[in-house]
Amino acid sequence: MRLIPLLLLLAFTGTALAQNKTLRLLDSQTGEPVPYATVATGPGKGTISNEEGFFTVSTGALAGAELRISCMGYRTLELNRDALLAQSGPIRLEPAAINLNEVRLTNRVPGVEEILREVRQRLEQNYANIGKAYGIFYRESEYMQFDDLQLELEKASDLNRRALAAADARLRKLGQDIARSDARKFLDFKGGFTAVNDTALVLRVDRATELTDHKQGYSMDEIQERAQEIILSHLDSSRTYKVKTGIFKIEDSISPGKEFADEAERENDSTDFSYLKGKSKNLAKTASWKDGTLLRELIDPDMYRHSFLKATYFDGNYVYAIGFEPRKRKASYAGTLYVDAASFAVLKADYAYGKGRRGDKVNLKLLLGIKYVENLSRGTVIFRRNDLNTYDPYFIQSEYGNYIYLHRSLKFIENSPQKKKVRFDFLMEGGVRQRESVLLSPLAPDAARELAAYREPKKILIQEIDRYEPTIWEDTQIIEPLEEMKNFRVRGD
Repeated sequence: MRLIPLLLLLAFTGTALAQNKTLRLLDSQTGEPVPYATVATGPGKGTISNEEGFFTVSTGALAGAELRISCMGYRTLELNRDALLAQSGPIRLEPAAINLNEVRLTNRVPGVEEILREVRQRLEQNYANIGKAYGIFYRESEYMQFDDLQLELEKASDLNRRALAAADARLRKLGQDIARSDARKFLDFKGGFTAVNDTALVLRVDRATELTDHKQGYSMDEIQERAQEIILSHLDSSRTYKVKTGIFKIEDSISPGKEFADEAERENDSTDFSYLKGKSKNLAKTASWKDGTLLRELIDPDMYRHSFLKATYFDGNYVYAIGFEPRKRKASYAGTLYVDAASFAVLKADYAYGKGRRGDKVNLKLLLGIKYVENLSRGTVIFRRNDLNTYDPYFIQSEYGNYIYLHRSLKFIENSPQKKKVRFDFLMEGGVRQRESVLLSPLAPDAARELAAYREPKKILIQEIDRYEPTIWEDTQIIEPLEEMKNFRVRGD
């Protein structure tokens, strides 16, 4: 009988030792959140504070070590496990003000051209990442804001007046519901990857979750599919139909009966592996210094104009803050590079579209009913020094935004001598925004060999959730979600 209380005590003790702790970092002077602070729980391990200053760590992960919090421009703070458990309010970080004369007393401050020349010359020495393996936590957040959404059934030679009115009413209600919907999606996954060479990457996904309201689908494809389902439900299921938009044929032989049968069999709990791999590969490229990459372009004096902004401080080291802005028309970004004064490694890069700059633009509004403008592109890349005194990518975040106008007329033409027609008008105007965030942690050398031999699947199962559940990622290094994700709920039927 004594065994049961003992087991309960051990279970309770183990739970207490390994509990998760969520805390917030604030500036001690302004009270503002401190984002993107490195929170280290050990060599190569830890997390990062999110844009609201929050982070979560497992107290069991400390294993006798101290929690080390470091952020550009702030004094490094260390907390032991007891202090971490006792912490109830926000952690306030002290700004580390540095006088440039202080730097000159210990080191000669080089000019901005010399700093960037040293950065370029030491790239291979500082960033030797080929063949390494990393643990990865990835989060994708998508948002859709509708300024206008109109769905209208204009003509239906195959429908009587009552059926036409019913179908048109369903389409209009669909448009109103979607325009008012909370159109957001959050996709998380964890796993590992290795860069086999400059172009090949092997990815293993251990777990993936998706938080979205599929009944309030928001992408253009989903809206068109749902509208098409309404129309098909009023057509003869024994017939097939051509689908055209303007002079372009989209489908040659679509069958209402077959479409609904396929919909019932469609897998909603999986996604193409190539989608996740493509996302991972693009973000890995964002943190690459190879020729033709964004970071390499940002240190090119022919493309960008650079200026010395200030000296700052990061984790016991002096850092030079170098501003950049477009010099040539094909350069798009402005921002700041933070360069270690001793190794001349870029520790952090912040970038966003410069004044008057944007991405691709297509305006065929009058001709084809399409207008598209890339109006947002910004990001942050953070590197972390390892035991070999080289630098690994640690945190990567990219955010994109587009304005979209689409006015499309679809015709369903019966494949019969009568050629009965149904015409449907679709108008959408709004903005799409996507944010991708990645947290990386170096893995042991043998993990790279194992990953290189891994056979990637074609499909990945995704756990669909109706709210964010932190226990899913317990004892995992993740990026603490923003409040918008924590508060999101999938509506019931």
